Amino acid sequence: MMNIRSIRSASLLAILVSFSFGQFNNFISVQGDKLMDGNKEFRFISYNIPNLHYLEDNFEFTDPNPWILPDEFEIRDALTAVKQSGGQVARIYVLSARKSTDEKEIIRHVNGPGVFDEQAFRTLDLVMKVANETGIRIIIPFVDNWWWWGGPKEYAEWRGKTKEEFWSDSVLITDIKTTISFLVNRTNTYTGLRYKDDKAILCWETGNELETTFEWSKQIAALVKQLDTNHLVMRGTHTKLLSEDYFIDPNVDIVTTHHYAPRKEMVDLIVENSVRAKGRKPYIVGEFGFQPVPAMRE
Repeated sequence: MMNIRSIRSASLLAILVSFSFGQFNNFISVQGDKLMDGNKEFRFISYNIPNLHYLEDNFEFTDPNPWILPDEFEIRDALTAVKQSGGQVARIYVLSARKSTDEKEIIRHVNGPGVFDEQAFRTLDLVMKVANETGIRIIIPFVDNWWWWGGPKEYAEWRGKTKEEFWSDSVLITDIKTTISFLVNRTNTYTGLRYKDDKAILCWETGNELETTFEWSKQIAALVKQLDTNHLVMRGTHTKLLSEDYFIDPNVDIVTTHHYAPRKEMVDLIVENSVRAKGRKPYIVGEFGFQPVPAMRE
């Protein structure tokens, strides 16, 4: 049996391990239009790894998918590859949501309003553990606009509503806020760190390519800032060109665009976005490509 002194020593050790875990000294912050790591500017060219925390094999999503969770070797192999190639960041995909057509054995992160799969979230815990150990920061978007992994349509169907209502219905907004609160406040089962205290998270992203309203984005960004005073928020909407409303929300720290077009069109838009963001907010090109080689050479 442990005595009081041993219990106190063990508790102190646990606290020290919690505060010292990982390779990062600072949360990423913002200074004007720059990301900062302490007093140094943080710039990166790196990778999206959509399936770092959740594996799909059927890319076209036309047949049943053997959805599975990756193991530690697969996660560590991916993040080590990013590190070895000079990358500093990995942007993962969203939290999956259960579809009405899913077979019972399919694992999803969110199975219904406020109903979460612990095994799926433990795999995300493992991603964050390995990210801390390999020195790769992670961008985490909350929800997808599209049907691949489930998103607004599924959240709406759980309540007998339509996808369009996801952006304005108070019940559906409460449901997505419940998911966000669950993740931000979650304690990692491997590291003992709450997600909102984990320096390996570069930022939260409101979602992937969301076709949403400014009001919805404002509510979600404000909630995240209320829950988490350590991390930045990136507004993840479906746009190629940044409009003024991307810059006026004080709770949005980072703006981003995605580009899938011939090279010249992509470059012209990225340059224009850089001009619009200069001196205002950091700008990240979140995705680009999926073009045939000739289109990229034009």
